[in-house]
Amino acid sequence: MKKDYFILSLVLFISIIASNCSKGPMGPQGDQGPTGTTGATGPQGPKGDSGTIGPKGDSGINGADGADGATGPQGPAGSSSVIYSSWFTDADFNSTPSWEDSTLTITNEIIARAIKTAPDITAGILDSGIVLSYVRHYSIVSPQLLPYFSKIGTGDPIVPTNLVELNIVPQEGSLIYYFTNLNTSDASGFSVADFEYRYIIIPGGTMASGRKIDPKTMSYQQVCKTYNIPQ
Repeated sequence: MKKDYFILSLVLFISIIASNCSKGPMGPQGDQGPTGTTGATGPQGPKGDSGTIGPKGDSGINGADGADGATGPQGPAGSSSVIYSSWFTDADFNSTPSWEDSTLTITNEIIARAIKTAPDITAGILDSGIVLSYVRHYSIVSPQLLPYFSKIGTGDPIVPTNLVELNIVPQEGSLIYYFTNLNTSDASGFSVADFEYRYIIIPGGTMASGRKIDPKTMSYQQVCKTYNIPQ
């Protein structure tokens, strides 16, 4: 009994003391401690998705034209070994009359032919060179390389035109000009009095502009320019 009374008195005493004690004021803040070391960099995160491409901008205005470049050096002159005639007509042929009928023995074809002396056509030229001949006329736009083809009226309502060919046969010392009728194989009595003719002789191996070119594939103007021939 006494023991229980003693415990009860002790509890009561502690309660009285606790109720009479009050909390004191907060003390001042202490000094900040030193900054710690920086931690290691973390791994890079994954790449994000690409954004959409923006619209194409308007095209800029064209810049001004640049200045013309300097004129290049003049090319080399054509070969001096190339031989050419002046323009000539029927009156300059060496056959009498100018155009004569001739029958070919193999085919019995009748041609009209005229002969022009050309002493520069040698055996060497015939063997390895080139002989060109051109014809010009007021009805032709520019000089044409032979063979030249033309339709000639006949006055026949059934066969109103004939296709006629003008061509050459070079031989040593001369050129044979001839007309042949491709429709009837008979060009007897045929001639064109106001045609003009010219021939050009190019020896074998003659170079054009530093390289071999087939003159037959060139226009008359290109041949004259390449070989320095006055037109």
